Amino acid sequence: MKKLKVAFCVRDMKIGGVESVLIRTMDMLLKHKDIELSVITYVNIKEPVYLDWFRAHPEVKVHALYPVSWLGTDLCHFFLARIFQHLCRDVYRWFKRTLFGLKKFKEIDVFIDYFNFSFDKEFKKLTKPKINWWHASIDSFISGNYIKYMNDYNKLVALTDGFVSDFKKLYPHYEKNIVRIYNPIDIDYIEQKSKMAQHSKGKYFCSVSRLYADKDIPTLLKGFDAFWNMNNKPDVKLYVIGDGSYRIRYEELAKSLSASNQIIFTGALPNPFGYMKGAIANILSSKSEGLPTVLIESIAIGTINISSDCRNGPSEILCDGAGGLLFEPGNAEQLAKCMDAVFNNRIDIKNMKSVAYNGLKRFDADRISKDIIKLIKSYT
Repeated sequence: MKKLKVAFCVRDMKIGGVESVLIRTMDMLLKHKDIELSVITYVNIKEPVYLDWFRAHPEVKVHALYPVSWLGTDLCHFFLARIFQHLCRDVYRWFKRTLFGLKKFKEIDVFIDYFNFSFDKEFKKLTKPKINWWHASIDSFISGNYIKYMNDYNKLVALTDGFVSDFKKLYPHYEKNIVRIYNPIDIDYIEQKSKMAQHSKGKYFCSVSRLYADKDIPTLLKGFDAFWNMNNKPDVKLYVIGDGSYRIRYEELAKSLSASNQIIFTGALPNPFGYMKGAIANILSSKSEGLPTVLIESIAIGTINISSDCRNGPSEILCDGAGGLLFEPGNAEQLAKCMDAVFNNRIDIKNMKSVAYNGLKRFDADRISKDIIKLIKSYT
């Protein structure tokens, strides 16, 4: 039996929602023996949790296009060195693209650019089917003028019905080139991982997020500080779980707040589910999102969510607020009131959890697996 060869392309494999969803997606696709998977990255994979996964799955071949570490995706913080490094990196990548391109991948049947047209330059000369996965909001798509890449791809996969609806209104010419496929979730796996993971004692909120600008951690910190003060400084902590280039500035902001001693930055954790399971609530404060997996995971382990009502994913996941609390993006005062409502049981938490959990059927891994395979096979 000839296997269908599929390559997932992602710039790097850092700890984050996109990467964890990719691993989960490959896990379920590997159950189909007529599929052969490869992963193409810009740089060598360094994260131990992903290295362990690929060692455990040697059948998934990994290829780094630009393996010189100094010219990778992480640049120097010093301004002048960063400019020089950026210039060298662009020349290096242009040279390798021009000289080699993706010639050695001629046996691949379908290429999947798994993160927001990251591989458009590499894909330009490909004649094989090309699919792009979009992991952000419609606002990000519009502001970045990503519509210019649509002619280079056969299909755009969006993560929410809201994105698809907005996209078709804005770009009716491409309405046949977009499809919605939710991120998959394995509820049993998440529940098992939550039992195995470390967690904190006492009362606390948690937020699992990359520490980048679009995640709006300042609103999270200020919201918690306001909650802490309005409740007479209770013995409640905030765990910020994740890492990123903005971590130092966020830690400095936390130190300036009255609740500074209650805010703990743990760094990235390979298994944050224990913290999430024991939390009063899981908080997402992003300015924009695609389909935030952390909200789905929190529902699966029985923790209520408080999320910014940013486009496009949170409201769709939380059933328009019936399955969790939503606040205006960037509004720390509203966030504090939501935290107060959960902490003091001013809402029907049990009913909200039930509504949210019943909505998880949309993200069933087997259902999503069939959708992905149907899409891939439509181009072979």
